[in-house]
Amino acid sequence: MLKNELKELLIKNNISCTDAQIDLSEKYMNYILKTNESINLTAIKDPSSFRELMTYDSLVPLKDTNLNNKTIIDVGTGSGYPGVMLSIFTNSKVTLLDSTAKKINVIKGFKDINVTTVVGRCEEYAKEHREKFDIATARAVSALNILLELCLPLVKVGGYLIAYKGKNADEEIKQAKGALRKLDAEVEYISDDILPNGEERHIIFIKKKKETSKKYPRDYSSIVDKPL
Repeated sequence: MLKNELKELLIKNNISCTDAQIDLSEKYMNYILKTNESINLTAIKDPSSFRELMTYDSLVPLKDTNLNNKTIIDVGTGSGYPGVMLSIFTNSKVTLLDSTAKKINVIKGFKDINVTTVVGRCEEYAKEHREKFDIATARAVSALNILLELCLPLVKVGGYLIAYKGKNADEEIKQAKGALRKLDAEVEYISDDILPNGEERHIIFIKKKKETSKKYPRDYSSIVDKPL
């Protein structure tokens, strides 16, 4: 996928974009690919595939929802996807959270974006930042039943966890029924897409209906060993 093809695909899917936003996403992509030569950030090294599987994929939720004027936390942001792209293509305040300092330091080295970066584990960060964000996003982080307990304590009542999932999305939702019930949340809708390389992408929008009990999230080992 070329740069102009990325823009055409975004427009086709009603994702608002300007030339300046496209240019900034390209600049960030080139920065990550260059840094990747010395620090392992991504297995994707080809700009064409990167535009498809990183840039465009990060923006798929914008097909179906307006994420402007929100507070967003991207959990397990890695090299900054989707959080950096959501920062570039919306006017929301984005926080990027990852437990690996090396990855956060890479993001901080790119000076052309206005984001908040945090090194820390989600379950620890949630203790001091409960119900602070309108939206939590998670892409390629954990199974949905685990994500729910990690992320929902960060989300305001009436806010959303936006989970990026692949072909096994339906099965993950079934496995997460107990967590959805205990955490007073519901799958409001699912946005389906096919990425340019043919991979399925399912964006699960999960609405938080009530305040999360203070006993959640538990420590990470408990979350993984005994998912809700």
